Amino acid sequence: MNTLLDMDNPFFSFMGRLADYVILNLLFLLTCLPVVTIGAALGAMHETLARMAEGTEGSLHRTYVQALIRNFKRALLPWLLLLATGSLLVFDVAVAADVLGESLLKLTMPVVGSLGVLWLLIFSWCFVLPWEQTEGFGERMKLALGMAVRNLPRSLLMIAVELFPVVCYFLFVRFFMGILLPFYICIGCSCTSAVCSLLAGRIKPKSRAGAERRGGAGGLLRAQGGRDQADVGARPSGPSGRKRAAAGTKRAQMRGRPNRTDKNRGQGEDINL
Repeated sequence: MNTLLDMDNPFFSFMGRLADYVILNLLFLLTCLPVVTIGAALGAMHETLARMAEGTEGSLHRTYVQALIRNFKRALLPWLLLLATGSLLVFDVAVAADVLGESLLKLTMPVVGSLGVLWLLIFSWCFVLPWEQTEGFGERMKLALGMAVRNLPRSLLMIAVELFPVVCYFLFVRFFMGILLPFYICIGCSCTSAVCSLLAGRIKPKSRAGAERRGGAGGLLRAQGGRDQADVGARPSGPSGRKRAAAGTKRAQMRGRPNRTDKNRGQGEDINL
């Protein structure tokens, strides 16, 4: 019964983390309403998720808002450039079939498709990387493209995760409107960002020290139990080990005692003086 009511058990831990993801998702959607803040909101989302994985997030909404304000200026220019180029590519794809003939369409679509893949590669890494790694706009875009090319399989998985709702919208409208849209409004955006952060290496395994800080009394007891087991393993086992330990203790004590002959000789010298 005590284990069922323990706040450190897996069920309560999962429910608490699920609630954190829902809150983070709602904060992200609210801060995306002004379109110019989407880049900073993506960066704040990934930074908050990384701190949640490390157990150093503190107050969730405060951590997110601080990251949003801190990175707004640095994320503004990359986001505006990606927004402009992405809108231009979508416009070209939408009107190409009506404006251009079939012959010109066959020539331009490979170019537009290549530019679209390049755009997706840069977008998938631009906001997931820590902003402290770059200083300027050009360095940021170069780093994002370099990471995308060096980690191409991960980049393709990240693109697939990010484009999943878009593909479902065009292919499975009823499924998107009935199930997928409510899911993304509640928790889907934060889950997508968590998967991308995991693929990009932004989320790392928890350390033992972080687990002790986050675990409260249960975590401290588990850590203390691990240290006790290490101490027991370091102790000598068996009769021979105990005898060696006792002999070593006795020799150490004998070294610490003063020589009786030297002590008596010193007393005699004091009397003669």
